[in-house]
Amino acid sequence: MKRYYLILFLSLFLSCSDDDSQTPDEDGEEQNNTADFVDEFNGTGSLVDYVTNNALALPQVTRSAGRYYAELTDNTNNTTLHFNEEQGRLDAKALTFPFQFIARNIGIGTMDDSQSAPLPTGSPYIFSGVQVHVTDFNSINSSHVVVGHRGGTGFTIEGKNTVNGDSSVNDIGANTVPEGRADIRIVGDENNGLTVYWQLPNLNFTTVADNWILYNDTGQLPGEAPSYGNEVYVGLITYAFGDTGVPFIGTCDAIQITD
Repeated sequence: MKRYYLILFLSLFLSCSDDDSQTPDEDGEEQNNTADFVDEFNGTGSLVDYVTNNALALPQVTRSAGRYYAELTDNTNNTTLHFNEEQGRLDAKALTFPFQFIARNIGIGTMDDSQSAPLPTGSPYIFSGVQVHVTDFNSINSSHVVVGHRGGTGFTIEGKNTVNGDSSVNDIGANTVPEGRADIRIVGDENNGLTVYWQLPNLNFTTVADNWILYNDTGQLPGEAPSYGNEVYVGLITYAFGDTGVPFIGTCDAIQITD
């Protein structure tokens, strides 16, 4: 009989311990630094198993030093731009709602040091970040969250909704990401809606808990959101508006995807 109670006690103890790796966010959501898919961009050469739209807009996108590495050296005719009816390059994964997509240590750097952000001299518009796009690339409907300089607002995070080629845009204020880099988290819910979070880079995310902040206190991007179907493309973008601040490099240490 004692053996039976001992087994029962151990079974109950272990079942209660299964969720020790999960820590609640301040908004009540469970946080878990494990993921169903992780890409740390190991090796060199082209990205592996991504769907790419408008590759020629930004041809120098590779894996380098364990990072997504996008060299933006030419923005003639705003070829890289994501705004209104302009669509630059997107390297994405096809995801089905609900999902969670995290980009780690994503942002902008100089040609000499990809991890050191250029100063916002001359009010440049230069960014690297995450975009959600409808599955038809001919349909200009997307949402994005990018890190960089937004004209006179340097070292910031910009959020944008684009519906049928008409963009609404804002940011979280100047000097909120003083290194020009951040972690970006986009949660797609069961109703095909998006909630956006950010934090300063957690370079030890496998052992240190994240501290996510809702984008502009609500997690919502500006203006009307696209009407997303059950499947979307979610991936990485690097772009500029005009030539000020070009050339520069956009990088990302890793992406994590949870279904």
